[in-house]
Amino acid sequence: MWRDRFIVRRLEDQGTTQRFLRSPSRSGLKAAIPVAVSECTPASWRKPRRLLWIGLLGLCLAPVLAYGHIGTQNVVLESSQPPNPVRVIIRPPGVVPGLADIDVRVLTNGVRRVTVLPVHWRAGLAGAPPPDLARPVPGDNELYHAQLWLMARGAYSVHVKVETAHGTNTVIVPVNSLATTRLGMTNNLVGVLIGLGLLLFALGISIVGAAVRESILKPGVTASPRRVWWGRASVGIAGVLLALALERGHAWWKAEDADYRHNGLHQPVACQGVVVNEGNQRLLRINIQTNEGRASWSSLVPDHGKLMHVFLMREPQLDVLAHLHPARRSRVQFEAVLPPMPAGDYRLYADVTHETAFSQTLTTLAQVPSIPVPPGSPAGSGVAADPDDSWFQGRPVEGGNESQMGGGWIMKWDRPPSLGVRRETTLRFQVLQPDGGLARLEPYVGMLGHAAIRREDGSVFTHLHPAGSVSLAAQQVFQIRAGDHAPKRITPEMMEKYCLPPTGDSLQQPLSFPYEFPQPGRYLIWVQVKAAGQARTGVFAGTVENSSK
Repeated sequence: MWRDRFIVRRLEDQGTTQRFLRSPSRSGLKAAIPVAVSECTPASWRKPRRLLWIGLLGLCLAPVLAYGHIGTQNVVLESSQPPNPVRVIIRPPGVVPGLADIDVRVLTNGVRRVTVLPVHWRAGLAGAPPPDLARPVPGDNELYHAQLWLMARGAYSVHVKVETAHGTNTVIVPVNSLATTRLGMTNNLVGVLIGLGLLLFALGISIVGAAVRESILKPGVTASPRRVWWGRASVGIAGVLLALALERGHAWWKAEDADYRHNGLHQPVACQGVVVNEGNQRLLRINIQTNEGRASWSSLVPDHGKLMHVFLMREPQLDVLAHLHPARRSRVQFEAVLPPMPAGDYRLYADVTHETAFSQTLTTLAQVPSIPVPPGSPAGSGVAADPDDSWFQGRPVEGGNESQMGGGWIMKWDRPPSLGVRRETTLRFQVLQPDGGLARLEPYVGMLGHAAIRREDGSVFTHLHPAGSVSLAAQQVFQIRAGDHAPKRITPEMMEKYCLPPTGDSLQQPLSFPYEFPQPGRYLIWVQVKAAGQARTGVFAGTVENSSK
């Protein structure tokens, strides 16, 4: 049956193994869904048939850190694209294949139809299934909900099409599909399965005994004592054989489970951050500890002109934030000039996006030494700092809604009454210039502003934009590939076409960020803007409650 339902075909494409999984037609699924071990998918899917079983029936494992943002795979996108502004929240499954939850909030009236369509980066629109219909959520006239099967690993684009009386538009939401957990079974389910197993075991050996004892007898003839004893003996032999088969099956399952733990689950790509002194400069060198088999670091695409966005946060004080944009020195090495930030241990977060639209956040620890540069030292290493690099030192005022940004500049947070887990939240801020008036904001790294959100213990980190938590570079890659003649390679020139800085009304305050906190706890929020030609940072603290209501 499985051979009839699932046919695996292996190809070699530029040294990268691909697999295509054919599945029976069903709502939201169609044949020829690609299961790709892409150049930026760290762990290979060696046995799709096995992973289907484990993904659907597996046991439980605590989530691992790593993927688009630390601590959560959820993505939020807010689009003001006319005629139908929308906010989309996608919660990918922890297993692959698995069901993704999609919420679409339509910020206009006259909705006629909302559809969602998952498109794997290898398949494109031509290989995608038909779209699914998003249903209205009772009690909320703006909210629509759908569930989609993500059948393969790697980067997906979810095409959200909204049809209203004002017109129709489609937004593309990039999302990573990764196996990060093993499904758990409740004690009740375990008890039911054990009971059914014992019943099947008893039925199996009883069938063997009945077959040996009575299968060749004529109707109405009673079995002889000798045949009765043969039946009993066969029951014992069948029981031993079935027990041995169960033991071997248990050993096989443990081996498969161990292999899934090591090879099936997504493994974070390791990196190393080292600070060195060269001349009168301190350089941060980031070394990617990977190989072409796990991730192709020759295929990165720029996000608003930067191949890598790095955030450094001093631990445990969390009183220093640096936002840097390292230059690439080799395939697996990046380098940035450190600003005059104080010494200490820093947690490093590095955002990158691959040409396949797969985005990930790398993390490591880096130690910034307190070695002063002696007077009269050489002029420097010749490495130029990125003009958009910035850093900030300061702690938030506990429970405060204002943050001093230096030079009389103030940022205000329109703090909501409460913050809850898995609740749609809009974080709104205003920047005041020294005379108390609203500041005129300028584009900063192609955006109106940036926010770095971190749970105090470091288990959650998100680089946020006014458009949400999605990788804008990944969205641009999918926009390029959505055309009729999708290019094989993505060039910086193609990315620049979709990398337009905000202008006019889009630069108006207040500055807002849509978000959904994934865990309860205390969070720090750094918000960065550019005003009067200078990058400025405000920092706030807030506690997220466990209840999402």
